[in-house]
Amino acid sequence: MTIVSWLLAGCLVGWAAGLYMGTRNQHAFIFNASVATVGAAAGTWVLGPMFDIGPGLSFFGVIVGAFCGVVTLALVHFVRRRVTA
Repeated sequence: MTIVSWLLAGCLVGWAAGLYMGTRNQHAFIFNASVATVGAAAGTWVLGPMFDIGPGLSFFGVIVGAFCGVVTLALVHFVRRRVTA
């Protein structure tokens, strides 16, 4: 999976998270998209060989990246909520 698909999955998940959480300002989108992109990259690096995701842009690769981005973003928001509370 290429950097383009990680960015695509991360921005898609960041945008959807902003809509879901009601944070529609630019700083929240940048934070959500960057965390989701890191999660998509790490998740695809770990899960790519398991699901036989080769290099290049693929639909299944973007789906796996988006799922991993969602999981990473949820964990980061959970930890941030616990630390600030």
